Order: sequence, then structure tokens, then C-alpha cells
Amino acid sequence: MARKRHRITDEEVREMLRLKREGKTDTAIAKTLGIHRQTVGRYLKRRRNDILADEARKQVLIDELRGHFQELTNGVPVSLRWRLDASRSESTGFQVLRLPGPISLAGRLGLPGPGAANYTVYEWGRMYNPLPKVKHLTQALREHTKDSDLWVHWDSWQKEVADYETLSWQLSLWVVDETEPERWQKIDPEYMDSVRRWLFGNILLKTSGADYEELEGRGRDLITPAGEVVARAADSANRQALQEYLDGILKEAEQQPQWRELESATAQLWEEEKKKKLKDIIGKIDSALDGIELMRAFPGHCHLCPV
Repeated sequence: MARKRHRITDEEVREMLRLKREGKTDTAIAKTLGIHRQTVGRYLKRRRNDILADEARKQVLIDELRGHFQELTNGVPVSLRWRLDASRSESTGFQVLRLPGPISLAGRLGLPGPGAANYTVYEWGRMYNPLPKVKHLTQALREHTKDSDLWVHWDSWQKEVADYETLSWQLSLWVVDETEPERWQKIDPEYMDSVRRWLFGNILLKTSGADYEELEGRGRDLITPAGEVVARAADSANRQALQEYLDGILKEAEQQPQWRELESATAQLWEEEKKKKLKDIIGKIDSALDGIELMRAFPGHCHLCPV
């Protein structure tokens, strides 16, 4: 009597495909499922196109995942180091007037390097307002390497500079609010951003013990010592009124409660004991970043993972 033929179910076919994707031979698959090897070969041949499509998708995901890990290892450590060491920003080609000062040390203390108002704001933004992509990648790296000591040290650094960051952000937002009501009456909308940068930069300079940056009048324009146009009046006769308006905002800023607090927070970051503590933390961050940069892949997953 002929042996009754085993009916292959859809579930068994899916399992054949799964095992094949794992690299199993037809014989091994047949043994696992209790099916004749020729039967396995016949079904896999029928589904060859599906197998090839699965392999193609698998390779795409592998390539995407490798690219994701490479972006994390190549981009995030550099970004974190750059946020801590202002000397790295000197190679960006950002052409502004700077005053002599310990640029690199200032960055490691969580302070913008001393210089022109616009440069100071640029340095502040480098540390406290990174691009959205950098924020996302940093969070992704953190999710992948959550057990690394890097994040313990990084959180320690951020805790040490938290008061300065919070107070400076508050004054940055105050500048925005203070200029908004007068936007159309006093300031050409085209120069609104440059006015706000200049005002906030001067606040950071003054609260750190430096002098305000003077503006030079030229025709309708108010210009920095580096030759950058900060604001433009409707005509040359109104330029002086515009200068007085900007000076008035800075004087009003000095009356804000955050002003004295920011002066104090800045001074504290320059205290010897605080400097020593911060430099020690950053040394540990550097060591942890060195280890992460040597890794080719990370365990787990993150919100940016392609799989």
C-alpha cells in the first residue's frame, strides 16, 4: 500500500523560508521539519523569487544598519567633543573678530570663547543649541550604548553647567520677546536675526566681565568692528535712534533678575575648584568616546534604527 503523502501547510512553507534565510541546507531543513529533502527542495524552488526578494531586503537592511552605526561612530563623538572644546570651532572658517583669551578652556567650562558678540553667540549655540540632527543622533547613540560610562560623565558635565545654560537661555528668550513688539517700527525685518544675535552676544560678554561691543555708524547701517552689518535704519537720520534703541535694550537687560544670576553662574565656572572638576570630567568623556569610536556596531536598538 502506498504511503500517504504529507500535506505541506503554509506555516511549514514559511518555516522553510525562515530556515533558508538563516543559511540552513535543504537536508537540515527537512530533518527539522520531518519532511523529505526533495519536498523541501521542490517548495523552495517554487518560492525562489520570494527567497531572492527576502535576501535583497535583508541586504538592504544590513547596509542601512551599518550606515546607521557608521554615522553614530563618525558623527556623534566628533560633535560631543566639538561642543566641549571651542578650539575646534576655529577650523570651521567662521570669520569674526575675536579678542585674546583661553578659547579652548572656556569651551570646556561650558562658556563661549571670548570674542566679538556674534562669535560669542556662535560658540554658545555650539554648546547649548546643536542642530536637530545632532540631537537625534546623540540620543540614538545613547540608546545604543546606555551602559557606557560616557553618559554618566556627560550627565555630570551638563549638571555642572546647568545653571549657566538655563539662565543664558532665559535671557536669550527675553531678547526675542523684547524686540518683537518693536519689530516693524524700529528694526528692518531682514536684520531681525542679526540684531538679536548681537544683543544676546553682548549680554553674554558683559555678564562674563567683558565690555560691550561698540557699533559703528555708516550711512543707514550699524556695523561691528569686523565689518558685519547688524541693523539698518530707514535712513541715515534714524540710525542714531536705532542705536539708542538697541542700547536701551541692553540697559534694560541689566535690570533683569537673571542678569545677576548669570554673572554669578559665569564666575563660578571660572573658580579653580570648578575648573579642575570640569576638566577631570571631560578627560573621562574623552576616554569613553575613544572606546565608542572603536566599536563597529552596538547592541540593542534606537528610535532611528532601520530595523
